[in-house]
Amino acid sequence: MGGSNLDKDTDQAVAFPPMPLFEVDKESKQVSAIGASTFPGLRLWERQDLEAWVLSAPELAGGEFEVVTSEYDRFDKTSERLDVLGIVRTGLGRGRLVVIELKRDGASTTVDLQAIKYAAYVAAAQFGDVVDMYSRYHEVAEEDAETSLRELLGGSAEETPIIDDTPRIILLAGEFRPEVTTTVLWLIDNFGMDVRCVRLQPFAVGERILVNSEVIIPLPEAEQYRLGVRRKRQEVKREEEQRARARRLLPQLIEAGALELGQKLYFRKEAVPAGADPAWSKGHPLYTATLIAAEGNRTLEWLDPDTAEPRLESASGVTAILLHRLGLKTGEISSAGVNGMSYWTVDGAISLQELGKDVGVLEATRSVDRNLLREVCAEIPKGQWTTYGDLAEAIGVPGAAQSIASVIASDDSVTNAHRVLRASGEISPGWEASDGSGPETARIRLQEEGLPFDRSGKAAAAARWTPPIFAS
Repeated sequence: MGGSNLDKDTDQAVAFPPMPLFEVDKESKQVSAIGASTFPGLRLWERQDLEAWVLSAPELAGGEFEVVTSEYDRFDKTSERLDVLGIVRTGLGRGRLVVIELKRDGASTTVDLQAIKYAAYVAAAQFGDVVDMYSRYHEVAEEDAETSLRELLGGSAEETPIIDDTPRIILLAGEFRPEVTTTVLWLIDNFGMDVRCVRLQPFAVGERILVNSEVIIPLPEAEQYRLGVRRKRQEVKREEEQRARARRLLPQLIEAGALELGQKLYFRKEAVPAGADPAWSKGHPLYTATLIAAEGNRTLEWLDPDTAEPRLESASGVTAILLHRLGLKTGEISSAGVNGMSYWTVDGAISLQELGKDVGVLEATRSVDRNLLREVCAEIPKGQWTTYGDLAEAIGVPGAAQSIASVIASDDSVTNAHRVLRASGEISPGWEASDGSGPETARIRLQEEGLPFDRSGKAAAAARWTPPIFAS
């Protein structure tokens, strides 16, 4: 009976039994176990009972979602019926549908396939479709349904909320067969799908029925591990893509006639702090390099001030050395996460990245309005927090969360930087204060301001502040 986990030695899904409840007599101190019952044994049914419970209390199925509809069968070209459909907010003006598939026992070995089918059916739903389903189920006017959903998802009143095409799947059952749990774990690990197995265990206590709801996949501790691995993979992928773009950009600029081998390049003047020793100048060798190759990693010849010898390095490698030398980075010198194309310039101001956009070899992107960003950050209330993505939406550059993070990290004039967290509510591990201290400093400041954190290091969701839209 019960759910499953992966056996570390065999890599197979194994079953584990449900835990009993224990009743304690306060006077005698005697403890008696109350074994779990089954839904069929208690004559409880999927639609009349389990579904009604979930509609009444979504927390039984992992919570968080707002019910959109149930028993939905208005799919195109099929009459199949979806049990429960919910929606959760994933960002400012963004939502994700939640497909809940109910089974009162573990006899089915295809519950996962059924849920995947339903997820595929609703994946193309737009905001208007969700409004229609919500209106019909809750028996309210479409205007009222739209208002309720907009309040849930947030965002601008002038823009239509976006419903992503990757629904969350929740499988809710009294028990799960290994055929199902193995498939779910495979989908999570290899495709990053948002799938959850929630086990409901009924207990008969006299005339009462108690129900325990337990997320068995992904286990909280395993999910943290998976998120860490996934994040690391993404970081490695970004670094590889960044380096690949850098290798492509230089030959493209040379081919376009915007650069030539032997040309002098200059470290960006704006990146050198006021009062730096030595001060920035075009003539100082610390801030000057020569383009000596178009292919490969080592493309710049730079005079190492410590050895007085020429040194062949990548643009990002020299940038990392200079950032540490100028006191802008601490710890081990590494080019990881450093984009040299945005630091090296043709004149001290125009970066190679900007040059690529000017000559058409890079796609131009909307720049971050730093003044507007400073204004919005200054408004973040004490004891509350917001996200890089919310700030990007607020100043009119949706999707530019990474650019917002880079500006905040490099511009000391942006106030309340410690109140800007990841969408999960976690402090970015790369966060640095002006004195070089790390994420723990941000957490201390936030806690002193009255912002609570849970045991996993996430700030209270209720304290998240959504900035108003300052630009379209």
